[in-house]
Amino acid sequence: MEAFRALLVVDAERFSAHRDAELPGLHLEIRRVLAVACRESGLGETWAKVRFMESTGDGILAVLPLDAARALIDPFPRRLQEALESAAPGLRMRGVRLRLRVAMHIGLVDDERPDAPGISTATVDVNRLLDAAPLRDALKHSDPEVTFAAFLVSAELFASYVEGGRTGLRESQFSRVHVTVKQFDRPAYLYVPAPSHADGPPAEQDGPPADQDEPPAERDEPPAGRRTEAAGPSISGITISGDGSQNAIGNTIGGGFRQERG
Repeated sequence: MEAFRALLVVDAERFSAHRDAELPGLHLEIRRVLAVACRESGLGETWAKVRFMESTGDGILAVLPLDAARALIDPFPRRLQEALESAAPGLRMRGVRLRLRVAMHIGLVDDERPDAPGISTATVDVNRLLDAAPLRDALKHSDPEVTFAAFLVSAELFASYVEGGRTGLRESQFSRVHVTVKQFDRPAYLYVPAPSHADGPPAEQDGPPADQDEPPAERDEPPAGRRTEAAGPSISGITISGDGSQNAIGNTIGGGFRQERG
């Protein structure tokens, strides 16, 4: 049965730039810091009992009870920034790094349907927010030793909880941006718990910056060992591939996909 839920999706910056052997451990670290941040935000039990949570390879998509939305706005972003900052020295010693883009939304979701859990417009929309250029730029143009997480909050969530005065954050701590990804064309609100600027001004050039992990409308390139032709995630032994941006949520697939049995 559909009910209003809080939606959270995270994605690691430049995940596939790491060596293939490092990817499973890095994904587990994403899960660990999320659990730590939830626990420190008073959401530990809620996170442990989430009905719908899926791996996206380089991130996590989770659907939480609506009453978790207040803590997801505040203090969860600060707690996640702190967890990532604490983990950074150990990760650096292993030759890896972890910075996260995070999108949050509220909407109707059926997170109990066994054949197609989590399928809704809200889950599609929160993934569009995650792909937004302003969110990518917030990390790209920041100091990687200072800013470890950036958050994009949907207009609906912002209006209910920030404008509504239901959190400890003020409206002035967010930047209003416009998100245009495929058919998604709406305002959203950017929040960076530890803002910073990258060292030095960006060099002028014709093409995208050399350190750009991907174009704004595309996801990270697949890790080594997968097809290089826009390969997508593998769900129940089915490899999903296609051209352009795609979304795979639960058992529903959106975009131009081809399925190949593994």
